[in-house]
Amino acid sequence: MKEAIVLARLLLDAGLLGYLAYACLTVVAAWQWRHSAIPPNQPLAPGISVLKPVCGVDPYAEENFRSFIEQDYPLDRFQVLFTAFDPDDPALAVAVDLKKRYPHHNIQVVFSSSNKPEGNNRKVANLLALLPFAEHELLVIADSDMRVGPDYLRAISAHLLTANSQQSVGLVTCPYRGALAHSFAAQLEALGIGADFIPSALVSRMLEGVGFAFGSTIAIPKTVLERIGGLQPLLNEIADDFLLGQKVRQAGYKVVIANYMVDDVLGAIAFKEMWSRRLRWARTVRACRPMGYAGSLITHGFALSLLWALIQPSLREIAVIVPSVLLVRLLTVFMVSFLTDDPAPRKRWYLLPVSDLISFAIYVTSWCGNRVQWRGERFRLQAGGKLERI
Repeated sequence: MKEAIVLARLLLDAGLLGYLAYACLTVVAAWQWRHSAIPPNQPLAPGISVLKPVCGVDPYAEENFRSFIEQDYPLDRFQVLFTAFDPDDPALAVAVDLKKRYPHHNIQVVFSSSNKPEGNNRKVANLLALLPFAEHELLVIADSDMRVGPDYLRAISAHLLTANSQQSVGLVTCPYRGALAHSFAAQLEALGIGADFIPSALVSRMLEGVGFAFGSTIAIPKTVLERIGGLQPLLNEIADDFLLGQKVRQAGYKVVIANYMVDDVLGAIAFKEMWSRRLRWARTVRACRPMGYAGSLITHGFALSLLWALIQPSLREIAVIVPSVLLVRLLTVFMVSFLTDDPAPRKRWYLLPVSDLISFAIYVTSWCGNRVQWRGERFRLQAGGKLERI
């Protein structure tokens, strides 16, 4: 018994040291991303087709859709395409109304379900249905709950136009922040995004380079998409965005995380919805990168400090170590929050200990099963992220 306690202390000591190193890395990685090269404005505007697969009406759906239409971009150089797997999906009615209100914009709403291929990933099926209607070379894919500024298309297309003598850019993606969080659960999700997920992605960018993409934005030329095999192989994969980034990098292209923050509009979600969504994300990462996900245990510094306190007989040491870990957590999260221009972590810093414990609970739960819920449907995750409908 004593040997087990000693081993546990050693492991937790190592975990806490690992966390302190990781916390410092998040600040360095965020600073590096913030000061990464921003391409100059390009005199030429490449043709862009924005693909918006939808499923149900998200909070503030009209405003979110409208942000992709009201772009500071030549009207004849971009189009916005909407579709849903169900032709009666109410989100399509929102898109139709916007099409009427913006008659001079190239907006198309695809209702037919006959041209949608069968697959467990309905987002990919929707994208495949939209591809024949895409008139331009550059495709921009963005989840339905995202909102952007009027300079969005210019900002991301500039990365693909900028000459790179060493390696051409094949895909551009954008980080995102939780916005309009109108419930306690939504505030926790915004904290999880800004204090956990995005910082870890930026650390990965700094240490390994970028071999992934976010659903917030995937900008990819048609020619690059064709060279990596298209979207068809992703019809039964849960991590379509991650795999697109991975395939583009494996094909020899550069994947860029643009210095442009997108808003993920959360609204007033319930705790159950927040938990289910974050558990799906966690199990997705575990399925796609099991070793890296196991190593991410050290990112849960506050929870590890509490576990360390449970087997530490010295109250004096507990009174020093646990508050010190929490202080490091708060300071580094504040700095990352400023560098990434995400106000949620610093506005609701007092919720950070609660958010950290929930994040740790999700991490532990993610190892206890392989079932996920996605847009009201239940799936079983197989090795590598394959989807099996339940």
